[in-house]
Amino acid sequence: MDPRTAINDLSKGIPIDNSPVFRRVIQTVCDLARQPLANLRILDLGSAHGQYSIELATRGAQVLGIEGRKAWLEQALRTKNDLSLRNVEFVRDDVRNLSKEKYGEFDIVLCLGILYHLDAPRIFDFLESVFDVCRDFAIVETHFALEPIVSHKWRGKYYWGFPSREHPAGATSQDKIKNLGASLDNEMSFWFTEASLCNVLRHVGFSSVYDCRNPMANLYIGSEKQFKIWENRVTLVAFKGLPIGLDAAAETDWPESLEEHFFRPDAVSFTPEFNKLHLSEDEP
Repeated sequence: MDPRTAINDLSKGIPIDNSPVFRRVIQTVCDLARQPLANLRILDLGSAHGQYSIELATRGAQVLGIEGRKAWLEQALRTKNDLSLRNVEFVRDDVRNLSKEKYGEFDIVLCLGILYHLDAPRIFDFLESVFDVCRDFAIVETHFALEPIVSHKWRGKYYWGFPSREHPAGATSQDKIKNLGASLDNEMSFWFTEASLCNVLRHVGFSSVYDCRNPMANLYIGSEKQFKIWENRVTLVAFKGLPIGLDAAAETDWPESLEEHFFRPDAVSFTPEFNKLHLSEDEP
């Protein structure tokens, strides 16, 4: 099982099975791909032991998995060799080194369970590189911040979220590598709010962003497999289209505080003309 979809909450000793996200991602790729998978080149960033890469390769895609930890890479290579797959490759590298010059272009980019392990400001450069190497769309599966606690400025705009600790202060490089569920080296990471995440995806160049709801990506908690849902995790699909020009509908950023902007039609006093047209005669 993929370490990005099977988690052990060490602070509480509770096993958390997040494997339904695997179905969501594979289904989304198959649904949205504009060509047969055999015609596509797919990039899996932070590929761990390669579950997503292997699955998509068995379905015909040409896949490259980039993984920074040797232990995960060795597992992925063993599975590849056991299945005699020639259309998937795994390389050891830091995803922050991603560039078109180094790895070329990909029809689909998978950014699964990796974004919230990166820190600012390099997280911005990483997302820009994801856009740069992507031909069609990227899938971003990630935690997000529930409150806008701190902000980072990038290219004149502010992005909100909160800092999360990846490693104990003073952890050695060897300690960090052994911590398979954390970042490669940065002690802290930056989690975007949903609003800032959508905004930064637009600002790096993606023309539209979609929130995937089905298939359900629930959790199974503990030995009894209790059904739960992440409070602060999302699967977004970012398309690299051609932004259209509409003078009558200028695009704007998502606000951090949605409550103050909510429109509630039941609080609106409609005109008598509107009521006469839209209310039936038997309504008061």
